[in-house]
Amino acid sequence: MVPSKNIFELSDKGLIDSLRDDDQNSFKEIYKKYWAKLYIFAYNILRDKDICEDIIQEVFSDLWIKRKEKEITNVSAYLYKAVKFQIFNQFRKSKIIDKQVEGFDNFKSEINTAEDFEYNEICLRVNNSIINLPEQRRIIFQLSRDEGLSNKEIAQKLNISVQTVKNQISHALKSIRTSIKSLIMFFI
Repeated sequence: MVPSKNIFELSDKGLIDSLRDDDQNSFKEIYKKYWAKLYIFAYNILRDKDICEDIIQEVFSDLWIKRKEKEITNVSAYLYKAVKFQIFNQFRKSKIIDKQVEGFDNFKSEINTAEDFEYNEICLRVNNSIINLPEQRRIIFQLSRDEGLSNKEIAQKLNISVQTVKNQISHALKSIRTSIKSLIMFFI
């Protein structure tokens, strides 16, 4: 076990080696070094503070529990991949697809080449889903998401009820979610 006074001098590899030896200080150092970065990464996608905190907590809990089982050669890559996996799990469990679609635009610059491919595939699938929506549903969805109009403003603009707008947006989101579900499962 590495003495705790040297913990700040250790590289990520040194921290992982010490972590495997049950060094809690190494775990604390990894946590301090990566928690905020991982939280920002997750928050840029999900835009939900509580869910992001839960995801990051789950990733670090899993790191500690499986510290002897995992062969980790790159701490950063391992943690980001673990967060991405938890985010995709969240996609499956939640109904906040509109926040996630917006979030993908915000974190594009933070992802590596492999993730860039996944991002592009998801965006393509989302865009194709939007294009293939029935005309009125597509128009309502685009007014809501692209132009940022409220349900009431859309209803007034199209001379339809607010409930119709809500229903059409709900159907659009369900259609988009269904279309990307298999792709997300493939990436996981």
